[in-house]
Amino acid sequence: MRTYMTDTLRTVLCFAGAVLFAGLMLAEPLSAQERDKFDGISFGVQAGWEERSIDELILVSPTDVRLDDRQDAAVFGAFVGYNHQFDNVVVGVEAGGTFNGATLTTQVADAGSIEIDSRWSADASIRIGVAPVRNVLFYGRGGYTLNRNRTRAFVAGQTQPGASGSATDDGWLYGGGVEYAMRDRLSIRAEYRRN
Repeated sequence: MRTYMTDTLRTVLCFAGAVLFAGLMLAEPLSAQERDKFDGISFGVQAGWEERSIDELILVSPTDVRLDDRQDAAVFGAFVGYNHQFDNVVVGVEAGGTFNGATLTTQVADAGSIEIDSRWSADASIRIGVAPVRNVLFYGRGGYTLNRNRTRAFVAGQTQPGASGSATDDGWLYGGGVEYAMRDRLSIRAEYRRN
């Protein structure tokens, strides 16, 4: 399964980037002693929007079935991490998890449907960024992710699944974002990730 950025998220990130870029142009650079907003342990909640898709061929006698669907869904979760700030460079590690996620459904001709439901995901990543001014951090992220899925097969006309199972998929993640420290111990960020 692949996660893609939606047009709405792209618009939000472009707007946030424009606002922060304007703020950077007006901000006065600070000395190294004043750049310490992103140092230490961090934890928080996260919410976002994901686009999930599948395009896989399953060999089922006597015909092949192609699972092909794309859905959007809201996701929410939490994270914990540790950052160390070297002057205006920030290096950190972070672990997080999200719940909910999109349910992908494929109709099988004259037989029923197959449904893949994302239950949860967890990840661990490294974050590296630069803080050109005290309150703003631009960063990139790379790491590893797990995603727990439940697959169910429904016979045509039935509301209960004829078969079901669960699996945990894994893979790499990468992305980037911008974080704004509003005051001590409180910040907000916008981020794009691809799994």
